[in-house]
Amino acid sequence: MNTTRRKTLCAFAFALLALVSVAGARAQQLSPKLQNAIGNWQIVNSDGTPGGKADTYLENGKLFGRVTEVRPGRTPRDVCDKCSGEYKNQLILGMVIMRNFHPDGDDWVGGTVVDPENGKEYQGKIWAVGKIISTCAALSASRCLGGPRAG
Repeated sequence: MNTTRRKTLCAFAFALLALVSVAGARAQQLSPKLQNAIGNWQIVNSDGTPGGKADTYLENGKLFGRVTEVRPGRTPRDVCDKCSGEYKNQLILGMVIMRNFHPDGDDWVGGTVVDPENGKEYQGKIWAVGKIISTCAALSASRCLGGPRAG
């Protein structure tokens, strides 16, 4: 291969790499409201009592959430015995209970939330207002949970 052709191929490869890098960076740009949903959260049960804690994070541009502290009355060894499928008998501590939420405007939508207390999986929507995150999940009836950022 001659030197001119090699230089041209190298320049093309470099330009393609730069284009892919810019496209990836743009895909990860999130509005402040979307960014507010990422972090450590105190779960507040539907009756207003404190539950466990969860950490929300991005993976391939989607929002996920993992249990980092179990609710009062549970131990770190408790499993999700009411869950089905891949969640069945999985340790609740460390369980990914929120999956595959994608941004839509200032909300996270299209994902699912598993409730380890009853084993049900809900379709959901997540949004943050300041230091409060809210989750509305629907199965047969609407259910909304929320909580403050854990500090």
